[in-house]
Amino acid sequence: MGKLFAEAFNDLDIDVVAAPALGGIILSQWTAHHLTQLKGKEILGVYTEKGPDKTMLFTRGYDQLVAGKKVLVIEDLTSTGGSVKKVVEAVRTVGGEVVAVGVMVNRDTKLVTKESIGVSDFRALGVMEIVSYEEAECELCKNGVPINITAGHGKKYLEARS
Repeated sequence: MGKLFAEAFNDLDIDVVAAPALGGIILSQWTAHHLTQLKGKEILGVYTEKGPDKTMLFTRGYDQLVAGKKVLVIEDLTSTGGSVKKVVEAVRTVGGEVVAVGVMVNRDTKLVTKESIGVSDFRALGVMEIVSYEEAECELCKNGVPINITAGHGKKYLEARS
């Protein structure tokens, strides 16, 4: 995946690849690695972590590596674009320039766009339109289908309801 991201964004001037932890750590590192090979210059891979107020922020000194740099923000998939928007905000907060946002899979091409994220360049390696439901409209919920608590956000969802 890192190589696919690197090839898709090789046309841009990029200094740093940033992604949200946890899943994005590997994506940012491998994308930076492959961009380094393609461009013949060192591209850094960094990540944001959730702050106490649910924002994304750079820790471990990564803010210093992003400040004044041209940054590619990447994410595995988007449903609403919320996480990737928070990474974009984190880059801008520390003085980085977001040159593009890329995702492996965009699940909602009407909701998640360059305009909704607030960037001039947004690209998805793939599109898989998947309908998301509010709890009141969810047929699985209505039929009492158990929520998976071993993968995804099911466990957090159930904890928040209790």
